Amino acid sequence: AGEFSPSGQSLVVGSFNRFRTFSYSPRRKQWEEGEVKTIENLYSVTSVAWKKDGSRVAIGSLCGAIELFDACLSRYKYKGKFEMIYVSPSQVIVRRLSNDERLMLASQFG
Repeated sequence: AGEFSPSGQSLVVGSFNRFRTFSYSPRRKQWEEGEVKTIENLYSVTSVAWKKDGSRVAIGSLCGAIELFDACLSRYKYKGKFEMIYVSPSQVIVRRLSNDERLMLASQFG
């Protein structure tokens, strides 16, 4: 099973007891393989789904297990009031910590 992120810049592909991540590099104009995540006793990955803002990915297995993973590149808190969540090279989520309000910023230029 496999699924592209909402931005189209990342891909997760599942197999037996593991999944692989791939990211598109606009500078190199090619796909690059990222981390391989191994999960013992997960068995076959049968489904992959992204949160619509691209910050998390869910992996489902043949045995009915569901694993949820943080898919952010990095997080940064600004003055204790905001959190910047970088979900791709061209997409940032700004979250207000006081009320969990979110704003998604995306660039067409990378």
